Amino acid sequence: MKPEFLEKTESICPVCLKVLSAEIWERGEAVYLERECSEHGPFSTVIWRGKPDFRSWKRPKQPLKVVPQTTKNQGCPYDCGLCPDHGQNPCTVLLEITERCDLNCPVCFANSGGHKDFTPLSDLIDHLHWIKKTQGQIVLQISGGEPTLHPQLPELVEEASKLFPAVQLNTNGLRLASQSGLAKNLAKNGLSWVFLQFDGMSDWVFQALRGQPLISRKMAAVAACEEADLSVVLVPTTAKGLNDRELGPIVNWARSKPIVRGVHIQPMTQTGRNHLIGPEYRMTIPEILKALSDQTDGLLKPEQAFPPGCEHERCSFHLRFRRLDDGQLIPQVPRADDCCCGPGGCPPKFSNEASPPEETDSNRTKAVEIIIKSWGNSGQVNPSEKIKGQESESSDPVNLSQNSNNQGAGNNGSGGGLKLPMAKKKPMSLDDFLAQARKETFSVTGMAFQDSSNMDLARLKGCCVHIFRAPDRLIPFCAMNLTSSSGRYLYRKN
Repeated sequence: MKPEFLEKTESICPVCLKVLSAEIWERGEAVYLERECSEHGPFSTVIWRGKPDFRSWKRPKQPLKVVPQTTKNQGCPYDCGLCPDHGQNPCTVLLEITERCDLNCPVCFANSGGHKDFTPLSDLIDHLHWIKKTQGQIVLQISGGEPTLHPQLPELVEEASKLFPAVQLNTNGLRLASQSGLAKNLAKNGLSWVFLQFDGMSDWVFQALRGQPLISRKMAAVAACEEADLSVVLVPTTAKGLNDRELGPIVNWARSKPIVRGVHIQPMTQTGRNHLIGPEYRMTIPEILKALSDQTDGLLKPEQAFPPGCEHERCSFHLRFRRLDDGQLIPQVPRADDCCCGPGGCPPKFSNEASPPEETDSNRTKAVEIIIKSWGNSGQVNPSEKIKGQESESSDPVNLSQNSNNQGAGNNGSGGGLKLPMAKKKPMSLDDFLAQARKETFSVTGMAFQDSSNMDLARLKGCCVHIFRAPDRLIPFCAMNLTSSSGRYLYRKN
């Protein structure tokens, strides 16, 4: 098959990180990012391999205005903070509260570890208020290092939950497994969910990626969250030929655990301590989707996946389902703003306002209507597969009961409410319905982070996942962790 030129863009040299003109070419079943450095020669990296077709992976995007914190000087990726050239405001901000870690993973992108100092709680609270003032309604991710090592994590979570609609904890889970009551304390203080490092279902996987067998401790962490009624998303770092056969087993186990709201797959990148990884380990989005389909006997289909509505379309994929009591998954209609935020998607965006509009019954009813629509027939669901529910009269705004002959996602009827096909013995309030909807939503997502070998600056400029850097900067995730082929960071300390 004759090579076909697809588009021009900009990239960097993996050796010296110099900005270079680049081109994207299709060669056979693969798509390549190609450029040449005058000092270090040509570079070609696979960025897409297989179906869905590269050209078809599109989704309308309406970026929100960025309030720059820096000026344009050297250009992307050197002026991050954010600079005026950045094209997407944050939906998610990571606050790294320590560089310490109780693991020494050979694949750590942040090169965490050792006995470094914790950031004082007073400074962290100041950072929270700066993020709130400048970015408004975002998902806050508390990260590290390993954030559960910070002695004042519960107090930080409590303060963050007062400011942001969702607070996530990025963790390896070892402290959640070993420290009695920690998960319950975090849940009580307002933590929304846990992003749990979870690379496979066998000890040998953790031995390879994390340096020690950990499966029993990972299971214990999930059990602690279950006891605390604290939602969990499993996060496997995936490498071709290493643990790519673990994706299906992870998803199948996750959908059998009601406390697990989803799986978020992160293909391995050449960053941090892992900067020497070879191209043979890289997985592209189509390869991950095929692995998921093959390993779940077609339960997860590539054609059910869709691009994000926030970050650049080639940064991630999303499969969203309604999970039934027996673990069956019914595909949902994608939300317009689906992205990387976590179970249930991102909070509503209100430009860069520090506070959202006042919550009203009308707004809450709209939320219910969105859920009903997403549980409807999206063209991917056979009506015969839907749950049957029964309508009953009630003055409650949401009316859910069992054993009806009505099929479909729901309708407006008498009795003052919306009738939904969910198995409940008595009518539910709006609060109970929204809580139930969050629990029944199950997502399988993936984020194809960039590194020095596949960096596309058009993608970087569309990033909506930013890391806070004191005192007043936001650095796109892939820029913050960008590492040259010799291991030199662009933004982090070496």
